[in-house]
Order: sequence, then structure tokens, then C-alpha cells
Amino acid sequence: MEAPKIPGDERERLDALFSLELLDSEPEAVFDNLTRLVAHVFDIPIVAISLIDESRQWFKSIQGLDVCETGRDISFCGHAIYHKTPLVIENTDADERFRDNPLVTGPPHIVFYAGVPLRYRFNNHQYLLGTLCIIDHKVRTLSEQELKRLQMFAYQVESLIELRLSSQRLEQASKAKSAFMANMTHELRSPIAGVIGMLDILSHSELTATQQRHIELASKSADLLLNIINDILDFSKLEAKKVHIRDDIFNLTKLFEDVFETFSLRNKNKDKNYHLSLDWNKDLVVVGDATRLEQILRNLLSNADKFTQYGHIQLKASLVEQSDNDMTLSCQVIDSGIGINANQISRLFEPFEQIDNSSSKSFGGTGLGLVISKKLCELMGGNITVKSESGKGSCFCFTIKLKRLKETAPKLTNTEVHQQASFTESDLQGAHVLIVDDDITNRSVLEFFLTRLNVQFTTAENGVQASQLLTQFDAYKPIQLILMDCQMPVMDGYTTSKQIREGKLGKHCQDVPIIALTANAMKGDDEKCLRAGMSDYMTKPIKLDQLLEKMVYWSTRKHPLY
Repeated sequence: MEAPKIPGDERERLDALFSLELLDSEPEAVFDNLTRLVAHVFDIPIVAISLIDESRQWFKSIQGLDVCETGRDISFCGHAIYHKTPLVIENTDADERFRDNPLVTGPPHIVFYAGVPLRYRFNNHQYLLGTLCIIDHKVRTLSEQELKRLQMFAYQVESLIELRLSSQRLEQASKAKSAFMANMTHELRSPIAGVIGMLDILSHSELTATQQRHIELASKSADLLLNIINDILDFSKLEAKKVHIRDDIFNLTKLFEDVFETFSLRNKNKDKNYHLSLDWNKDLVVVGDATRLEQILRNLLSNADKFTQYGHIQLKASLVEQSDNDMTLSCQVIDSGIGINANQISRLFEPFEQIDNSSSKSFGGTGLGLVISKKLCELMGGNITVKSESGKGSCFCFTIKLKRLKETAPKLTNTEVHQQASFTESDLQGAHVLIVDDDITNRSVLEFFLTRLNVQFTTAENGVQASQLLTQFDAYKPIQLILMDCQMPVMDGYTTSKQIREGKLGKHCQDVPIIALTANAMKGDDEKCLRAGMSDYMTKPIKLDQLLEKMVYWSTRKHPLY
């Protein structure tokens, strides 16, 4: 037996092979379909796409054999890549190089072999990675026409490898883009949070009617900018597959009524009528992602309102396909607005698309709301469709899966407790709060708010300062509550919270409630805060009424230690 010789460009050839990340990869249908086709065309029992590394030939796809690799020293393909031309062995018993090869004398008992080298261009040089080969257990001849056909199939393998590489590069570029967009939107959320916070402070000052109107207009503009930033952040996370659907326990009727009431009050217009129709028991409690359901509803209602100058907007919802364990929620948002031409509907769910170039100028928006809603519906086991006619309005219908709650007395989430409780500023009298935030604007907003509530507070710019302050306060001068920023220099909020919970800063503060204040706004961020030992979670910009609710709730409680 003659072992295959090593090509002179072996080191560079291996670099080219390894750069593709093909070796030991999972089976892929496109390669398997091609080898099956080759087996059919040549009416041959064994077909393989073989790649040669330092010590073995590994099969990216193989038909007719239940193996994934063999040694390079006994490989036929090793000979083919050395000679750089198709290798055809009509009868191995008549060829001294292969007569006593273990693959000939033993399984799979190769008698006929034909292999065409697979080329790949890397760093401006062409290298041979392996072969597309066909194998039979009997003597065969390969006509010139058949050899050309096999070479054409080998070219297809080369194209598939190039296509796979291009797809990987596109995916990497998409991930890099999404990471960049997520980081940029985070950086944008921080200053806009400061702007909204300061506008909130100004709105509580003594102002003339004109000044108050200016503040309201500025606040609306800031909220609009924040919505755009949130859309981009959501879309980036969805593209990167970093959005996870949660199982919240919530009252389905209350969620719909709250969303619709907020929407109708905010968009109150004498030329438009708003209607809500729900077809289920008002006390129904379900399990699903309440936040994402709210987001879909707000997106569709906002979209309907934007394109409806007068007439009606109706939200109808019902439960279909119910079982003992789950149900399908079906919702319709119906409007009497401008409608959509049939040839434009397919573009509605494309990123950054709007029905025509004038839409963004006339109605505004990023063109992401419907895309985000569709992706969220799909993540929750449903879909979204639209029926519309130009000049006659539109009907957006979506479905999602929800789980049925079997417990008769479900445990409420913190959010539901906050919603059902009654909060007053007097509940915080005598409290001592530690503010930890590196941004001076954010600290100023919180300081103003706590001052207005007559709450004592101490501030720190990072986790190290907070740690030093906490070790100074003991049981005689305790901290009742900590407002903790998550991303800070020197020591971030996650690390600081872990040290507090581990008792490294003293037993007196180990169970002090910590409310996370962060510019991160995606699913998974709240879990990260809770894993670090924080008690609750708020996304910047902080709404002062919501912060009051959480502060009152936690001011009379201790963080549970396990």
C-alpha cells in the first residue's frame, strides 16, 4: 500500500481549511441533498464529500456508509489532493497503490473509486481541501462524459462551501451590527433619560401657562425620541435572537383595559371613537409575557390612530382553540383610516419600510413597529395578518399562545402588587435612601424627587463609594432602601449588589432592598439584576410616580435572603 504524499503547500492548505470552520460541523441538508443526487445520477452505492486535515479524512456528507472519518494515511482522497487532478481507480485489485489498502481488503471493500478535488481560494492562492468522490464494490469504468458530470457536481460543492462562508459572514456582520445598535441605543437612552427627568422636575415647578405648554411640548418630543430608540433597540435584540418570552401571571382583562384606557385618553379626539370588545370572563388570569403583549397592542393601536384622521378605532379580542392547559388569544385592531393598497401590504412587515415614501414625512415613525410586533407574535407561537382596502380602513389581526393558570389563588407579581396597593408620600417619612449613580443628571433628578418627598438621602457615584458608605452606616443609622444604577465605572451595580447580599459590607445592610435603575430595556436585563441580588428593576427614564410606588412598597420590606 502506498500512503498519500503531503502537498508542498500543506501548512497554508490547512489554514485555508480551518478558516472555513467546516470540520466536525453538524450535518447540513444542502450537502446531503447533493450527495444523494450524485448517488442517484451515477447509480452508485457510496458518495462522499471528504475533507483532509493533518491526520484524517472527515466526511461533511456521506451516502452509503455509516462512518464520519477514516485515517488520512489510508485515504484515497489524500492521493487526489496531492496530484491536483481527478483520481479514477477502475479496479483497486489491479493498482499496486491500493491493492492491500485496509479500505479495499476490509469494509467498505472499495473496488472502484473516482474523486474530484475541491478547490478553495484563500489569501489569493488556490488550495485543495478534499474531494467529491464516488465508490463502488465492483469494477467500473468512467466515461469522459461521466467524469465531466462528476466535475460539475464538484463545482456545486465548491459553490455550496462559498455560499456557506458568505452566509456566516453575513450572520457575523448582522450580529456585529445588532451589537453596535444595541450599544448605541443604550448610550442614547442614558442622556435622553436625563432630559426627560429634568423636564419632569421643571413640570413640578411654578411656571406660567406658556412655560408649562413649552415643557409639555418638549416632553412629548423627548418621549417620541425615546420610542424611536426603543424600537431600534428591540429590533436589534430580535435580530440577534436575544429576546426571551417570559411566563408572567396576569389578569388578561385588566391588561387590555389598562392599555386601551391609556391609549384612548392620550389620543382623545372628538373626530374619532374608540371601542374595546373582550369576549371572556373578566376575572381570567393567564400565564404569558404581559409586557410583550402590551407592546404589540400599543404598536397596533398607535399605528391605527396615526393613519385614522376621523371615524373609529376598535380593539376586539377573544379566546380560540382552548384546552385544559393553554389557549390562543386572537385580537383585531380595526380602523376606518386611509387603508392600504393590496400591492403594498407585503411591504408592511419589512424592516424600515413604509407604504410609500410620503408616509414617513406625513405620519412619522421608523417603520419598525409592525416588524417588531410580527416577530414577537411568532416568538409567542402566533402570527399577524392584515386586511385592508385603500380609503376604507384596515384590520390587523394577531394571535399568540397563552397558558391557563390552574391555581385558584395565584401569587401576584411585584408589578401587580404595586398596581393594587395604595401609595402615599407619607409612607416614606423618615426613610433613609442611598442613591448610587455615576451620572450627575440622573442623581440630580433623584435628589430633587426625594427632597420633594422629605426623604433623607445619601449619594454615591459608583459601587466603591457606595460600599464605603454602607460600612459606615450601622443599625443605629440604617439605610432603608438603595437606588442602584447598573452600569458604572470602578464598580458596577451588579457587583456591588452581590457584595451586599453576601454580607461583605456588613450584616446590617445584607437584606436592604435594592431597586435597579438601568438604561437597559430588554428581556433578560431584569433577570440579570435579580440574579445579582437586586430586589426590583426599573428602566430609565424613571417615571417619578412609578418610582414612588416601588419605593413605598420596598420601604416596609426586607429583601428575602436564601
